[in-house]
Amino acid sequence: MQIFYAPEGSPYRFSTGQEWTKRLEISSARMDPLSDMESNSPAGGKTDISYPRAGKDAIGSGRDELPARERQDQPPPSRLLGFSNREILWLISLATAIILIGVFALRLFFVNITTSTSENVNFPVKGEHLTIEKIETYWRKVNPELDKGVQLGTKFIPAARVFLKSSGSGSLRFLFENPKGDLVGDSVTLTASSGTFLESKEPSADIRATGGFKDLGDYNEYLTEQVRFWKLVVLEGGPDSESEVFTPFIRMPISPKRR
Repeated sequence: MQIFYAPEGSPYRFSTGQEWTKRLEISSARMDPLSDMESNSPAGGKTDISYPRAGKDAIGSGRDELPARERQDQPPPSRLLGFSNREILWLISLATAIILIGVFALRLFFVNITTSTSENVNFPVKGEHLTIEKIETYWRKVNPELDKGVQLGTKFIPAARVFLKSSGSGSLRFLFENPKGDLVGDSVTLTASSGTFLESKEPSADIRATGGFKDLGDYNEYLTEQVRFWKLVVLEGGPDSESEVFTPFIRMPISPKRR
């Protein structure tokens, strides 16, 4: 029999065999490593501590989506109305070349067009009887109702507007000459006095030829003509246009301008 002495101030207590047995079981459980493994296992009812699933899903989804985004960013081979990139570039180059050729041709055409000549007359021109202030020449289409006596098939004719300056009395005869020097059509004779034409009672009068171009292409060629122009020939006479002798007065080129 063992006798235990308790410290002073504490109640006296006896240790039984049952209590020693429980203490031994607790100590052995703490020292057993298998007990810790079993307590952390799923069977023990505890959740395994690991990385959050959201993090794993985010990493995995990022790896899976990156190639997909790259594939979306890469534009597919463009096809316009069934044409490949090379064909589209070829068509653009061809269209550009055609436009440049057209611009060059139009520029060359309009550069060659001339509306003035080196044979321009310095107006006013004073004759023996009359003074002409100025003459404007041009081309125009034939009006079948107004232009009587024009040669059959003629579509464009040379014409002129004559302005008189106050002067005496006399007559003017107008003729039209082609580039070969041949007189074309009929002549026109007008009598004037004191700066006005007797027929129109105006200081100006319109005259036109009875022959000219039969095709628009002929007129277009005349636009680019550099030297060979049609001519307006003006002769001057006295008041009696029937008996007076007409002398050369003005000879000037017909402008390519059209009205």
